[in-house]
Amino acid sequence: MTGWHVSRHPEWDMMYAAGLTVREIADRCHAIVATVHLHLQVREKYSPGLRATHEAALARRDPDRPTTSWRRRLDEVLAFHATHQRLPSSQGEAQEKSLAEWVASQRISYQQGKMAATKIILLDQLPNWNVNLHQQRLDETWKAKLAAVVDYVTATGSLPRYRNYTTEHERSLGVWLHNQHQKRTAGTLTEWRKAALDDAVSSWHSRG
Repeated sequence: MTGWHVSRHPEWDMMYAAGLTVREIADRCHAIVATVHLHLQVREKYSPGLRATHEAALARRDPDRPTTSWRRRLDEVLAFHATHQRLPSSQGEAQEKSLAEWVASQRISYQQGKMAATKIILLDQLPNWNVNLHQQRLDETWKAKLAAVVDYVTATGSLPRYRNYTTEHERSLGVWLHNQHQKRTAGTLTEWRKAALDDAVSSWHSRG
């Protein structure tokens, strides 16, 4: 019979030495976590330094690596999308709401530039995961307002006024345009909106 000095699961030892966690090894090899953990405890006795090698390799791994639990969560979201052909909604029931919150947290991490490339690649299986639908709707509303201002200028030859206006429609457009001036002055008007205004209505006096 082979003695304990010979590993019964050398593949587990190699993965552990490469920095994989006990749970990751168990999931990849379809083994019980406790069994893998016990095996590695025994191996440390016969191969002193195995744990130190593991910890050094683990420290070199990307701290934002996709863990087993993270991958499991992604699988749940992908399954939801496959069934419903849409992303989970925060207005859904408990399970769907939980999935929606997870997707939102991934989107924030991505937009802040804090997400590992591996996660981005895996998440790209999920259509529109990195699109902020609320912001998208706000941008579409803004573009529609700009189009209305362009139509007004084309029809009247002048910019809409928020004071001394002649119609409620002119006042509405004038207030919107005035708000863009104020945001520009405050430095909160995004560059793409400023550029869109410059291109569409050059006389809006966006310089300043």
